[in-house]
Amino acid sequence: MKQKVILSFVVLLVVAASLVFYFRERQPAFPASAIPELLLLSPSEAESLVYVDLAALRRSLFFAQLLALAPAVGEDAEYREFISATGFDYSRDLDRALIATRSTPTAASTMAIADGRFDRAKITAFALRSGKLEKRNGEEVYVVSSGRPAKTISFTFLAPGRILLANSATLDPTALRSAPNHSPEQRDRFLRVAGAALIVLMRVDASLENFSVFGFRSRDLKKALRDVRWVSLGARPDGESLKVALEAECISAEAARELTTAAETLRLLARFLLADSRTRSQLSPQAAALAEAILRNGEFIQKDQRVQLRFELAADSFVFPASPGAERSAPAKTR
Repeated sequence: MKQKVILSFVVLLVVAASLVFYFRERQPAFPASAIPELLLLSPSEAESLVYVDLAALRRSLFFAQLLALAPAVGEDAEYREFISATGFDYSRDLDRALIATRSTPTAASTMAIADGRFDRAKITAFALRSGKLEKRNGEEVYVVSSGRPAKTISFTFLAPGRILLANSATLDPTALRSAPNHSPEQRDRFLRVAGAALIVLMRVDASLENFSVFGFRSRDLKKALRDVRWVSLGARPDGESLKVALEAECISAEAARELTTAAETLRLLARFLLADSRTRSQLSPQAAALAEAILRNGEFIQKDQRVQLRFELAADSFVFPASPGAERSAPAKTR
């Protein structure tokens, strides 16, 4: 019996390796598209970027089904006051947003650019209740404090429908009047995810060496992750599903092949572990359902120094925890 299990595992590895070779030259995860303008405005020294096209998500059938499945969440009093005073509701009026983060010697510096429908007069009047207006190089910058210096926020209007915010009082809007000079490598990263509605780009450090699946740690995967320099994620609604591409950019093609082998082996092991009742009992229903969906249709693609995991998720792949005593009706079926 033990020999049969080992033999079956070897056969699965051979099949997996064949699939990796077969999918190696697949088409890009997302159709060719122009780089979103907000990505081009991101600081060239940013270590992580998050971009979301909320307007595209709101138009999608997948997002509508996801909202129908999710339990209702009440708005707190502070946010209701903000909507009443400014007329701005992010779920309705925010179209696109970019968040960029980089580390400094003392703390992490974060900035955000948001596109949407803003009533400038109402928003600035609300900010001046507890903040102040400063002039910097001819630009109007509003500085608002929550009572602690670490929570100071500053913002300015770059255009009637665009706001720039930072988590400090040292905001310099003049730096974004022209697009930063991104390297060819960074622009290439932007292009590979340009058609996605949700984009995450992150420079990798040694923190990912602790990666594990269901508590299992792979020495081969840990070694391969040391050679990863960037990780990107792109997601785009496509009808009733969400197409996702997770990509690791390695220092060489050989490092990418080693990462592909280690990741595929760990994925096969994860399938066995997920089928075990004791392992499954240690996971929340949400995590188990999501893991099953990814393991069921995910595929690895290795090209040059990049390794990509692609998969699709249906809205019902996301299992939301039910609120005590709450009932949720099933979403209407669409044709």
